[in-house]
Amino acid sequence: MRNNENYITVKLTKHIQEKIAGFDCGNNYLSSFILSHDAIDSSFGTTYVWLTDNDNVIGYYNISTGHVEIISNNLTIRLGGSVYINCFAVDKEYQKSKYDEMAYVSDILLADCFERINYIRDNYIGFSFVTLSSTSEGHYLYERNGFSEIDEDNMKIAANKGEKTCTSMYFPLDYE
Repeated sequence: MRNNENYITVKLTKHIQEKIAGFDCGNNYLSSFILSHDAIDSSFGTTYVWLTDNDNVIGYYNISTGHVEIISNNLTIRLGGSVYINCFAVDKEYQKSKYDEMAYVSDILLADCFERINYIRDNYIGFSFVTLSSTSEGHYLYERNGFSEIDEDNMKIAANKGEKTCTSMYFPLDYE
């Protein structure tokens, strides 16, 4: 990271979206999502962008709601509500870059996402899980930050599904 820049995470608006150019995370869907109508459509979720002081996008995430279910004896049982991370992306320029000696840029953006999730949970609506559908490129990031794969045979995420090549993952907030 460049030490001479200031960084801020803000909710994506049409005004900010109009200034975004050249964001490329290496995944066509995630790179184009930030410029799409869905990125600012609250019925899809809420998008937050991490910007430099020059309005360059370091990364972004979009969060919405869902829930986790378990299938037992042919019965579907709802385990709890979840925040679903629809999209999470870091620009190629910042991928595999250290923010400081302890963490990568992607870890800092994910920590920001978790701070926002915990704020929402503490102040607005309860839920038990953070869920997502990970690409193969993002799998290690989520795994090293405590996410586990969902066993699709008896557990599922009820939210917007990712691509068929994605792996469903979850992070339990209430379980030790």
